[in-house]
Amino acid sequence: CSLRVHSQKDGLIFSIRKYTAIVSLEQRQRYKDDFNAEYEEYGNLHAQIDKITKNFRHFEEQWKSLTPGSEAYQVKKDRTIKIVLHHSSIL
Repeated sequence: CSLRVHSQKDGLIFSIRKYTAIVSLEQRQRYKDDFNAEYEEYGNLHAQIDKITKNFRHFEEQWKSLTPGSEAYQVKKDRTIKIVLHHSSIL
């Protein structure tokens, strides 16, 4: 595994190389098996993050209609904190 950092005009690009060049069919199969083994977990995590992102976008829209200091604002704030704590515990 190696880490390469390239500097560009717009910022830094990080490149992590986990595998070396493929030189045999057996090595190719091992890489393919590794990928397939981890892909389902990646998909599940991506789905969870997508759901959380949608929830926060919805919360943001709701916040825009509330007056700071109002009872509705405080209720929404408390509910949001509860949800954030829940999501942080499952990730």
